[in-house]
Amino acid sequence: MTEPATRTHYEVHQRVHAAMTAAMRADVLAIDAELVQRGGLDPYSREFVGGSRRLVLACTAALSCVLAAHRPGRAPEGGGICRGCGTRECRTLHGVNHVLAAYTVQPGGVDRAEAWRRAETYFSRGAGPVPVIVEEFPDGFVTRAADGSHDDPAPLLIVDRRTGALSRWPSLPFDVLAREYANYRAAR
Repeated sequence: MTEPATRTHYEVHQRVHAAMTAAMRADVLAIDAELVQRGGLDPYSREFVGGSRRLVLACTAALSCVLAAHRPGRAPEGGGICRGCGTRECRTLHGVNHVLAAYTVQPGGVDRAEAWRRAETYFSRGAGPVPVIVEEFPDGFVTRAADGSHDDPAPLLIVDRRTGALSRWPSLPFDVLAREYANYRAAR
């Protein structure tokens, strides 16, 4: 696939992941309680809202299967192609991306709890829980293991607020780090 098509795969993946994450975070018991307590919806709307979490999870799982088939690959003669359809421009992903954009499905921002979860997973490397310090700034979260190694040249992990991407950084004053990260994001 060409660079824009590879980007399309990434964008679709981010949108699908955002919808799936929103559905997984929804409290089905709270939704059900609200529907029962208020009772202001017609039966069809009540049934739809009651099953919306399950519906979103099913649709995003199906779209994940599409993404697994229509992913970037290399052509034998060089250059990028879609592994699913063998073309340089994947009409399937472009179509899915346009539909998700039309319905304003956007990647959800990462909150402090999610930044902590990602940093804890990263720093623990599967060895068990690690105390993590999280500091918030406009573009993301600066995280560090509370008992981190002092000889690590990049002991800080930044979790991007918009995408959730992780990047390692050296110890810098907080305001300098926030400014440098803003420059880093702008250059990408």
